[in-house]
Amino acid sequence: MNFLRYVDLSHNILKYIEPGLFMNMDGSLLWFDASYNLLTSMDVTNILRTKQPGFCRADFSFNQISKLTNELRWECKEDTQFGNGGLVDFFGNSFSDFFDFSELGFKNFFLFGKLLYYTFDFRGNKWTCDCRFYPFALKATLFAEKLDRDIYYLKCHSPSELKNVSLPELMKSKTLDLLICNLSIADRCPPNCRCFYQPARTRTVVNCSGTEKTKLPSALPFKTDLEVDFSNNQISRIDNESVILSYSHTITSIDLSYNKIENLPDELFYKLRNTKKINFSGNKMKKIPRALQALKPCQIYLGLIVLECKCEDTWIQNWLPSSHSKCYNNTRMFCYNKNELVNILSMTNADLGCKFYSEYILWLTISLAVIVFILAVSSTIIFYFRFEIFIMSRKLMKYLQTSEVRLELYTYDVYISCSEDDANLRRWLTSTLVPFLENENLRVFLPFRDSEFGHPREEEIIETMTKSLNFVIILSEHYDDYSETWIEKEWKYAWFNYKSDSQREIVIINYDMLEYKDIAKKYLGAFLKLHSFIDFSNNTKRINEEVYNSLQHVHKTVRKKSNKSNYHNSFKNNVIELETIMESNIKLKHHDKNCSSSEL
Repeated sequence: MNFLRYVDLSHNILKYIEPGLFMNMDGSLLWFDASYNLLTSMDVTNILRTKQPGFCRADFSFNQISKLTNELRWECKEDTQFGNGGLVDFFGNSFSDFFDFSELGFKNFFLFGKLLYYTFDFRGNKWTCDCRFYPFALKATLFAEKLDRDIYYLKCHSPSELKNVSLPELMKSKTLDLLICNLSIADRCPPNCRCFYQPARTRTVVNCSGTEKTKLPSALPFKTDLEVDFSNNQISRIDNESVILSYSHTITSIDLSYNKIENLPDELFYKLRNTKKINFSGNKMKKIPRALQALKPCQIYLGLIVLECKCEDTWIQNWLPSSHSKCYNNTRMFCYNKNELVNILSMTNADLGCKFYSEYILWLTISLAVIVFILAVSSTIIFYFRFEIFIMSRKLMKYLQTSEVRLELYTYDVYISCSEDDANLRRWLTSTLVPFLENENLRVFLPFRDSEFGHPREEEIIETMTKSLNFVIILSEHYDDYSETWIEKEWKYAWFNYKSDSQREIVIINYDMLEYKDIAKKYLGAFLKLHSFIDFSNNTKRINEEVYNSLQHVHKTVRKKSNKSNYHNSFKNNVIELETIMESNIKLKHHDKNCSSSEL
């Protein structure tokens, strides 16, 4: 093959040439003639040669070739070399649609410049000059003045308006925008409409103007940059499921002028915010929705509109452009005023029927006043019953949530606050309630029994209450001044610990049948208001059990008390009981002495 120079296969019935035959052939084949055969396609690897320094002619003229192929998926690289080339003749074939260079291996069109010394003759074919021809024609304008090639002298066969027009003539007349591709119903073009893709202006046009349509179609072409024209029809409505809303993200221009549209949905304006041109002029608009403010005045054409203007239309005055604006005539709105048509921009608020206090402002004022009143009353009620609300919410939380109380957090289970001046009360505590609670394995702190001698009283109250889980407060009628001071401090610290720790509990025993108004501290009176207390007069038999059931209990292992501890507490209780009896006897002797003196 190194010495083969001439191959003539013309005037045969050759139908196919194997791809890659010439591209990788080593040798110096100067002339290859396959003209006047039955070839229908030609692979790019049989046109270009990378291993020969050059050739004279590759003749494929007068066949039936309609397309160029790339069956081997060959691709031109930056280091690919084609030598000095030669003439490739495709004269008189069946080409019509221009080929895509990227499919032929030239992903970058500028790599096509490597074929500088090649000459291609595609004359004598019936070329369709449409959108597929545009990319080549556009790039050719960059080289045509500096580089003359026969390929530039292609002539269009269709469409009819471009018949026999050559590529140089197209470039000189700057009519590349005539290179379009028509779309059919299969491409979702609506019936009786003309649709085409125009790459020179980067748009797809859907022209349904004057087709007597009464409603919008259900579909549009799946293309970007749609310019839709439905002007001069009989369309009367646009609903929320309209095709315009569905394709709003691809529509750049829409014309619905001179139809019978009376109302426009609010959603339409929000969907068309990015549309460059919107034309609704020449319709029968009766009302302009406020959603129109989503668009710019220069973005939409509404033409001349006559309205029954009201006060709520004052926003239109702020939206419309001034008379000096370039889009002043896009939308002009007039109102009936005293049987005359007046431009809305010239009308005052009084002309539009606005009052200083409109109904909206009146209702708004009333609503705000009602809200303020409700808030004030609610705040007063909440403040007045704040302690009751807090106690009820605490009880509700305990009912809904069950949490385990940790034993190590508390030294005492019960702290008892009572009047130490009442001998009968002390006797009941030391002989009945406290022994009962301690027998239930509860750790009880009784101040007049368990306080350390000589220890500062208030410090001891604070320290002990901080370590106590429950506070049993016994309300009595009479206190001396000294006892009342310490009792009120115990109440204060009991309430503070109760508020700060949701595990703690306060149990009120109404010893002297007091009412809430008799209690100086409102937070304790709140328990009486809510009837959350133990009535001593009605529970003499079951009071111990009721106190025990009202307490918050820790989860702990029951341990039997030591004899020493029992003996110690028993000793203390006996001493206190002895003191109580002696105090009662002293009071009785004083009483007898006073009676004897009276008799004398």
